[in-house]
Amino acid sequence: MKRYLSLVVCLLGSIAPAFAHDTLWTGERLPPLIRMVRAYGGNDERLPPILVVASQGSQGISPLGSSSLTVELDVASSVPPDLIAVLQHCTAEWDADPNPFVLDPTASRAVVLEWQLAPPQSRYYTYRAKLRIPSTTLKVPVGGNWKVLFYELGSERRPLAEARFFAIEPAADCRLDVFTDFYEPRRNAAPSARILEAVVSNVRGYTDGQVTTAVFYRMQRWSQPYRSGGTRLASGSSLSLRTTPTMTSGMVGGIKRFRIEGIPCENDYRRLDVQNVGLFPRSMTPVRLPLADVRRRGQFGLWSTPEAALITSDVSPLDDEYIPIEFILDPENVPVRDEDVFIVGSMNGWHPTREWMMSYDSTQRLYRLRQWVRRGQHAYMYGTGTLDADTGTVRNLSFEEFEGNNSASGQTFLALIYARSLNAGGYDTIIAACSSAAL
Repeated sequence: MKRYLSLVVCLLGSIAPAFAHDTLWTGERLPPLIRMVRAYGGNDERLPPILVVASQGSQGISPLGSSSLTVELDVASSVPPDLIAVLQHCTAEWDADPNPFVLDPTASRAVVLEWQLAPPQSRYYTYRAKLRIPSTTLKVPVGGNWKVLFYELGSERRPLAEARFFAIEPAADCRLDVFTDFYEPRRNAAPSARILEAVVSNVRGYTDGQVTTAVFYRMQRWSQPYRSGGTRLASGSSLSLRTTPTMTSGMVGGIKRFRIEGIPCENDYRRLDVQNVGLFPRSMTPVRLPLADVRRRGQFGLWSTPEAALITSDVSPLDDEYIPIEFILDPENVPVRDEDVFIVGSMNGWHPTREWMMSYDSTQRLYRLRQWVRRGQHAYMYGTGTLDADTGTVRNLSFEEFEGNNSASGQTFLALIYARSLNAGGYDTIIAACSSAAL
């Protein structure tokens, strides 16, 4: 009896610390805390979450895209949570598509059953799930923008998390050209900018009027799209207050062009490698980076990278955990008075939130933030913007202040070409995709 009792005590001791710092012990089952969600192509973390689907609208092959996707979800919970994954088709603007015919009624939702236990020393998350799309329970019948929404079983009014991905029904060829341009920055930064032009040809099965939109992304930054048809950005985010000129040509000689101008060059990303257990040991005490980050003013640093993805392939399963990190940003005695400062990078899916907003220490004249970061190789930047206290979104996000612009930046851009399909009651689909790095 004593042996069984000691076993129970040991098990409780290994699980409770993982969530005790976030929740109070009430004796009741609490909702799981979502730590991170991300999607990528196949089994390669570097690949964009683009799925190639075979449907009535598919008339060719795509040079970009994978035959399957992986969606990862990390949670903190005392027991494996009862979560349900629901597929949702969206318009080109990421609004929910009300058309019920674009879903497979037998394979659009699934209970998340396969959970992997976190390493024993993990204090930030306890379980990880990996979903494969498509599967027997989750199928993508048509192209377009898609979301995987995660709900707690029995409470499906508001999703706990979402992952975005794209599905292509290849029906055209596409080439992305990147040119040098200039714009008027809002802050003290170089006016270096890009012109992005998607050249669409060999369109099959669609008329000129159906091929309506091109959306441009910086690779891995799926919450910050640029549309060729206007200046509005999805998800309530806006990169600047200025007007972004766009142009869409008609189909001339079988070729259609989508062009957007004045996109800031930005800079190569700051690099953070937290794989080394010796430099970043397992601890509840935040590890302070050895040197404070400073303004780069468009200059490259020794630890710069054009790769925006989170890379964990070299991390062993026993070390695949989160480490508390203290970020320090030195504004060089010139703090930003009129906007908030955020860390935006692979550690938060390139999506600024309240949890990643830095606080200013007026005594030491530094910006500080303590946050948990997953072991691996990260890319990040410091951005400025205004946090909307009601919605939690960040308006007027810009990287001019602390990163600057550099025309030699090697960031990769992605262009997605949308068309209005008349099948299945009508929906926005993606008929081509192309990418190019700035030269």
